[in-house]
Amino acid sequence: MFEPRKIEPDQRLTAAQRAVVIIMNLMLLGEVTWAMYHGQQDPENLTSIFLRSFIPAAVSTVVVARLLIRKMRPVTPEPSDKAS
Repeated sequence: MFEPRKIEPDQRLTAAQRAVVIIMNLMLLGEVTWAMYHGQQDPENLTSIFLRSFIPAAVSTVVVARLLIRKMRPVTPEPSDKAS
């Protein structure tokens, strides 16, 4: 029914970029765990404590990971337009 999208070899993630994605996922799992533990210390304010601790940590983790992935992007030579 649905065909998977074909990804060109030059558009795939490198091994270093994949490592960044894996580390980011592990960090996000740790941040969720920490925020839930931190929030359960005060059950009446669990939601606000969770949101105040998880959202900033998750946003900063994702932003830094995206910057690292972009920085690790392989350099592709641009075609030169020297037709003279």
